[in-house]
Amino acid sequence: MAGDDGAARGLVGFLAANRRRFLIDVLAIAVWVVLLLGVVTRLGWPRWVYYPLAFAGAVAYTFAVGSWRRPGEDE
Repeated sequence: MAGDDGAARGLVGFLAANRRRFLIDVLAIAVWVVLLLGVVTRLGWPRWVYYPLAFAGAVAYTFAVGSWRRPGEDE
């Protein structure tokens, strides 16, 4: 299908333009999750406390770093 080919190329271009940013975001969220899990476990807090704190941290990170760029946009 011709429409699917264009969408796939657009996705590949977007991911190629944001490759470094994607890796940094994944690493930052993974470090946050692991550190938070260690703190919650070490302090003996109930497990339910972990989930809203993990979500709040991911949301705060998203607001702090801004959006990704489209291919062809100036940095």
